[in-house]
Amino acid sequence: MGAGFGILLLAAAILIVVGDDVTYWLRRIWRFQSPRQPWIEDLRRGRLWRRLRRKDHYDTDLATLRDFVLTLQLATSLEDTLAGALRRASEYMENRGVFGERLRTQVRSRLTISPEAVIQGLAEDFDSDELREVMERLDLARDSGLSYAEALAVSVEDIENAIRRKTEQDIQRAPLILTIPMVAGVFFAALILALYPLVARLLVNLST
Repeated sequence: MGAGFGILLLAAAILIVVGDDVTYWLRRIWRFQSPRQPWIEDLRRGRLWRRLRRKDHYDTDLATLRDFVLTLQLATSLEDTLAGALRRASEYMENRGVFGERLRTQVRSRLTISPEAVIQGLAEDFDSDELREVMERLDLARDSGLSYAEALAVSVEDIENAIRRKTEQDIQRAPLILTIPMVAGVFFAALILALYPLVARLLVNLST
């Protein structure tokens, strides 16, 4: 009875932890994809499909992406062009690890094509939904007559909200993550104690 209850509690804790992430990403996919395409097209062009297609990509954190977009937003708000803002960002973030290296590489290789090509290249390098959304907002700003600074400010706010949500989720999941090893430890200890008399009796029978 006690062992069965421990297994159920462990399984419930794992489902809660995994289910929270699944629900979060499903909400993001529904929010950004469903208004634009039919559901079949949405599946074909969704984030999961892009991740399956692209096997190799670099890793970075949301704070670095926020600083990059914030640098672009501040530069464009000072009447700098998007190309000039990207040059400033590549100089400012040259020491920010792999992101700074890829940003410098993309600026050198793609800025002559267009500023948007640089951001698109970064989105592909890091398989970043946030940078793809930056691209979408820049396209909308160009078509609607809004300034790039306004579009980038919205992206900065969205990334900061994503950082806040992730922090809140980590805090909420912390007790559950700690509970799993505790439950597992208690369960296996109880299982060993329950089996010990049987094993001891079996050894005695075998020895006699």
